[in-house]
Amino acid sequence: MLRFSKHETTFNEITKNMNISIPDRSEYLKTLAQSGQKIMGVLPALYPRELLWAFDIHATEIWDPPGEILHANAHLQTTICPIVKKSLEFILKEPDIINAGYLFPHTCDSLQNLGTQVKDLIGVSLPVYTFYNPKGSFNKMTTKYYRDILQNYQLTLETIYGPLNPEKLLAACVLSHKIDSYLLAIQQARMTDHLAMNNLDYFKLMRAQEYLLPSDYLSLLEQVDILDQPSESPRARLMVSGILPPTSEILRFLDELGVGIVADDLLAGSRRIPKFPMDTPVSPLDYLTDRFFVLPPCSTRGGDLDERLHHLSKLMDASQAQGMLFDMIKFCEPELFDHRLLVKTLREKNIPVLTLETELDSHISGQDKTRIEAFTEILFEMASA
Repeated sequence: MLRFSKHETTFNEITKNMNISIPDRSEYLKTLAQSGQKIMGVLPALYPRELLWAFDIHATEIWDPPGEILHANAHLQTTICPIVKKSLEFILKEPDIINAGYLFPHTCDSLQNLGTQVKDLIGVSLPVYTFYNPKGSFNKMTTKYYRDILQNYQLTLETIYGPLNPEKLLAACVLSHKIDSYLLAIQQARMTDHLAMNNLDYFKLMRAQEYLLPSDYLSLLEQVDILDQPSESPRARLMVSGILPPTSEILRFLDELGVGIVADDLLAGSRRIPKFPMDTPVSPLDYLTDRFFVLPPCSTRGGDLDERLHHLSKLMDASQAQGMLFDMIKFCEPELFDHRLLVKTLREKNIPVLTLETELDSHISGQDKTRIEAFTEILFEMASA
C-alpha cells in the first residue's frame, strides 16, 4: 500500500525529501542480462508490455539513450527527430543487454520507417518485431483490430518461446493494473500537493518504469510517501506537455526557481496511464484492449484534437496549474501537428504558454534559461495576484 505521512512539509523541504533509491539504468540492465534474463529493446511508446512479461521477457524502453550520434546519420535524413537518431545509434552498437530482439510500435512514421530499416536494410542479429497500434477515431472496428493484433503478436512470440500460459498472462495483467493504480494515486497526489517530491525526483520515478522489472517498479512505488495533509504550495504551478519530460538541467532550474510541475501531458508520462481506475483484470484480452482505449488522448494515436484540449483543461483545473510548458522535440511531426492549435486555444483563455525546442541535449542554453525566468515571473505575478 502507499504510505501516508502525517506531517506537513514546506516547499523547501520537498526538494530534499526523496529518500527512494532508484537503481542506475545501465548497471541494473547489465546485471539482469548477466543473470540470463531475456531482454527486449522497445521503441516508444505504446505496446502490450503484459504479453512480454507473460513470456518472461523484460521490456527495456529506448527513448533517449546517452551518447553522441556518430553512425546513425549515415542512414537517416537530417530532418528526423533525435529520438529516432539516438535509438538507431544505440541499436547499431549492438548492446549486450539486448538479447531477445527489438519491438517497434507504430508511434509515428519515422519510428515505423526505422523499424523497416533495422529489419530489412541495416540488419541486426536479433529478431525485429512490429506492433501497429490503431490510429484515428475509435469504434467497434478499431477495437476488433486491436484485439486481432494482440493475438497476432502473441502467436508470433509463441513460435519462438512456445505456447503462452494463460495464467501467466492474467498475472501480468494484474501486476500492470497494480502499477497503474499506484501511478494514478501518485499523480493525483502531485496535483494536490500531497507528494513530497521535487520535479527532478518525480520524473526520475516516473521514468524508472522504462527499465525496471515490473515487480521491482511496483516495490519502488510502494515506498512513495503520500501526505495526508497538503504541503506548502510551490511559488508557481506549471503543467508540461510533450514526448519526454524536460531535461534534468531544466528540472533542476525550475526547482531552484520554486516552480512545481504539478501535472503533465507527456507521452513518457501520463499519456501511458489510464485516465481513471480500471476494474481488476479477469479476461486478459479484454483488459488489454480496454486499457488501450481508456488512455488519454495523444498526438501519436491520431485522436480528436478537441478531446485533447478538453483533457488538458481538466488537468490544468485539477492541478491549478497557472501556465503550460511545451517541451518540443525537434522534428517531432505528431506533436507539431497539434501544437499550433493547442497554443492558440490556451492563449485565448489567457493561459501563459512557453514553448522550448530540444534535441535531447542535457545542456540548457543561456537563451532558454532567460526565457524560462521571464515566463516564471509571469506565473509568480499570477500566483501573488
